[in-house]
Amino acid sequence: MKIVLATSNSDKVREIKEILDNKIEIYTPKDFDINNFEVDENGETLKENAYKKAKALYDLINKPTLADDTGLFVKSLDLQPGVHAHRYASENPTDKENRDKLLDELKNKDDRSAYFETTICYIDQDGKDYYFDGRIDGEISDKEYGEKEFGYDQIFKVIEKNKTFGQMTDQEKNQYSHRSLALEEFKKFLKKED
Repeated sequence: MKIVLATSNSDKVREIKEILDNKIEIYTPKDFDINNFEVDENGETLKENAYKKAKALYDLINKPTLADDTGLFVKSLDLQPGVHAHRYASENPTDKENRDKLLDELKNKDDRSAYFETTICYIDQDGKDYYFDGRIDGEISDKEYGEKEFGYDQIFKVIEKNKTFGQMTDQEKNQYSHRSLALEEFKKFLKKED
């Protein structure tokens, strides 16, 4: 089976490839000579944004596409940054700028509980869309921990492991992450479809 990921983010591509079975051949927009694939993620929900990305790519290549959108929801900040996690600090921030802004806003907050949520949109060969969700509860740490700088990984702590995603090995993270939980649901769906 061949699926094209609707993203230009190399960290995300690597993670998804690690989680999905080898039976699934993963391609990216670059494999179809589409460089710097970008979609305006202005939806109000993760589902809307995931669909926009998957549909934009599907319309270009007419092959099965997969897109995800992820939000970080912090309870004491009225569930911000939420769906706007990627553009939290500015219109085109670095991951570090987003982390710094969040840590700054939580300086005087006692409740640091948060959750990550991912929604995946899969559009099959016939253009039908399907959705899969994953969520992990945790908290925002007091500072950055770990070497992995992808997104908010260095400040999102999984309570039961007492580690941030930034401190985990790829294998560990893939056992707990919101994206891996959503992809596991997607894998179950594909097995049913076989």
